[in-house]
Order: sequence, then structure tokens, then C-alpha cells
Amino acid sequence: MEPREFKDVVYSQFARISKALSSPKRFELVDYLSQGPKTVERLSNEAKMSVANTSKHLQSLLEAKLVTFHKEKNYVYYSLADDHVVGLLHSIKGLAEKQFNDMTRVRKDYIGRNEKIRLVELKDMLHELKNGKAILIDVRPQDEFMNEHIKGARSVPVQELEKHLSSLPKDKKIIAYCRGPYCAFATQAVETLTVHGFEAYRMEEGVHEWKQAEYIH
Repeated sequence: MEPREFKDVVYSQFARISKALSSPKRFELVDYLSQGPKTVERLSNEAKMSVANTSKHLQSLLEAKLVTFHKEKNYVYYSLADDHVVGLLHSIKGLAEKQFNDMTRVRKDYIGRNEKIRLVELKDMLHELKNGKAILIDVRPQDEFMNEHIKGARSVPVQELEKHLSSLPKDKKIIAYCRGPYCAFATQAVETLTVHGFEAYRMEEGVHEWKQAEYIH
């Protein structure tokens, strides 16, 4: 194989990955799948696309070997090929924030509600969590919690938060987390908890961020 031929082969393969993620909707689907396996119908609802369009995007991701699938009865479940895809997502997000200043501003304005939402890093709250002065709640859908969650967290899906209010202690800090820095579930939870008199905080980090930080073993 000649040098030029070799380069053409390897760079075309590299480009297959970037091409597969060049669509905002495909990137969004991969981001959802980083939280656990999901059906085509569930992804369609999450991304606000038709099932047909969702399936088409998933096929492109499948061809790039970024996702896999399996069948259970009448449903097809998609999942990420492996943890390397999660690492790629984090690298792209980090680079985007570094290269485009408005990314951080938009995220803080929307997710942080112009700094009205109290933020906390779990590493700063570990002592209070351990001595019982605070509790950690995972406000993602329960299937995502069951797939993987931060040790010690309690599953309180944001859609069901009102039903759980009576079981949450008002004499402790409530720390809510969701899918990571670009997810608003924890923001919604903190807003609701604050209205009902709780001392609530949003944690930007999600499961993957804390796995990277080696807080989850």
C-alpha cells in the first residue's frame, strides 16, 4: 500500500465518525443514549421527531458503529456501542465550550436561570452527605437511574416530584442532579423544591462526569 492510499483509507474512516455526528439531531440522540438503552419510540418522543426520521438517523449512527441495537418482543432498543462514545461526547462538548464563548453563557442563562439556581459540586458536599445533613436525588427518568446512578442517590423523577415532596426532609439540604450540565431536569426540580420551602441545590455533574472524576467506583 502506498502512503497516499494509506492516508486516504484511514482519514476516510475518521471522517465517518464526524459525518455521523454532523447532524444536531444525531448528536442529540447519542446524548440521550448515553443515559441508557432506549426504544426508537422513546427517542422519537425525546427528540421531537417522527419515528421514521428517528429511525433514519439511528441507521446512520449504526453504520458509523456508534450505536448497537437489540430486540425485545415488539420493540427495538438502541444503545451506545461502548464507553468510548461517551468520552467522545464529552470531548466535543468541552471543545465547543472552549471555542464558542456563547455556549457557556447560554447554558448558564437557561440551566442556571441567570444564576437564580443555587449550584453545588458534589465534592464540596460529600461530608454533609456522609453525615446525613444532605441527601442526593436523581431526577432523571427511573429507567436511566436503574441503568446507572451515583452511589447513595435516591430516584425522584422530576415528573413525579410533587408526589415525593412529603417523603423528603425539610431539615436537610436537597441536592438534585440529572443528565449533566446541559440538562434542565435538576433546574426544574430545584425550582419546585424551593417553592415548597426546601433548601435545594442543583449539581451540574451527572453520572458520567462523576465517573470521570472517580467518585463512582
